[in-house]
Amino acid sequence: MDVMEVTERRIRAGTVAGRAVRAEWTKLRSVRGTWLALAAMAGLTLFLGLLSGTLSRSDVNLGVLTVDQFHFVHRPLAGDGTITARVTAQADSGAWAKAGLMLKASDTSGAPYVALMVTPDHGVLLQADARAELRGRAGGAPRWLRLTRAGQSVTGAESADGVSWRDVGTVTVPGLPAEARAGVFVGSPPYVHFTQLPHGKYKKYEPTIGEARFDHVEVSPGGGGGAWRDTDVTPADPQDPPPPFDHGLPNLPILPGASAWQDDGSVTVRGSGDIGRAGLGGIDVADMDRVKESLFGVQLGIIGAIALGALAMTSEYRSRTLATTFAMQPGRSLVLGAKTAVLALVVFAAGLATGVVSFLVTQPMQERRGYGPPAYPSHSLTDPVVLRAIGGAAAYLALIAVFSLAVGTIVRRTAGAVTTLLTVLVVVPVVVAGTSEAGDGWLRRFTPVAGTSILQTTQFAPGSNDTVTGPWTGFAVLCGYTAVALGVAFWLLRRRDP
Repeated sequence: MDVMEVTERRIRAGTVAGRAVRAEWTKLRSVRGTWLALAAMAGLTLFLGLLSGTLSRSDVNLGVLTVDQFHFVHRPLAGDGTITARVTAQADSGAWAKAGLMLKASDTSGAPYVALMVTPDHGVLLQADARAELRGRAGGAPRWLRLTRAGQSVTGAESADGVSWRDVGTVTVPGLPAEARAGVFVGSPPYVHFTQLPHGKYKKYEPTIGEARFDHVEVSPGGGGGAWRDTDVTPADPQDPPPPFDHGLPNLPILPGASAWQDDGSVTVRGSGDIGRAGLGGIDVADMDRVKESLFGVQLGIIGAIALGALAMTSEYRSRTLATTFAMQPGRSLVLGAKTAVLALVVFAAGLATGVVSFLVTQPMQERRGYGPPAYPSHSLTDPVVLRAIGGAAAYLALIAVFSLAVGTIVRRTAGAVTTLLTVLVVVPVVVAGTSEAGDGWLRRFTPVAGTSILQTTQFAPGSNDTVTGPWTGFAVLCGYTAVALGVAFWLLRRRDP
């Protein structure tokens, strides 16, 4: 077989496939039920999204949103000057554990400060008064750090070798007095999980201890600077344990064992707590994923996708037109493949448009009802996680439609296919979610419902209702079910009469 013959065969195969796709598109758009199902999908998605945006309200932003707790080893710095140190090692007590340099008005919690720090997973941060934060390079210890004060302005710089320095940025700290406290600090945020009570869940904070080792600690000018002091910076009246339904950030419980000691030219500091505010420094008090909530209606919109997918095949069985279709196009697998492609593209396009509208409409509604910054960060349509969630919502609807097409091909009866699909994908998840937390978690991990995880953009603490599986992991579960159902449908279609 020569190259020309192979090329001609490929062209003929492409032409046949193109004709099959055009035929299926003509059939799909000519049926009134197609547009009714798409309208139902879009309408239910928007309706439930708008409803969820109007029925809930948050007052988290009215609560305490800042935290200022850590272990501080410090001495006075009068006027302008510099503090330099190398963080040689840092224990990975948490992704947002913090260790570095600080200039602070006093050693009391809540006093104005500027801090330059390293974290195990989020690189270098320059933070001022829990109101501003600048990011440096990725990577943690070992890292050289330097804070340079000029009046109320402080510049943070970092270096890998202590020779070549790179500025992280400059911040203004209006409340910094002429004589400030300068030194090194360590904090380690608490581990957050959810505890079940008879009347609901609440966040439980379990403290952790962080540890870091510093060397080449130098405060300049150093003459007459006073002695070094060792302080646990913590609010005057810590709440331990935090009240279960208090809004915002509680005073974090501090573990005993915070301390500092010198050894062979270095200083090791252990500390517990955190610094920053909600939405800054990895501190998160949000109990809602705003993007996912704006797309919440997708979970009801699948009713339209189910109807459209099932009817795309069962309507031909019912009207006995499938035999004619196969007579005109003997390749049965090609027919089902064309139906799958057309159905997926139509539903994806409709779902994408609906998702964009739902997101844009519900975001301002959420903010008017208390779901806004700083506790609930704002999102733009162009944010990567938003694009993934909206595109994922459209892909989820498309996969549900294709899954329904496969079930319709297997069952061959509209009533049986639609009833089965609605029961498995809508009724059972709703009932289980209201009656069994363990059952709900199982469904959202191991059944097609796991596909809804593609909508989530916030990783909540373990035990919450929202974080069950990762976005792509759950989506892969739905892809697996769809692939298996399609495989069975192709196999059956080639082995039995229409």
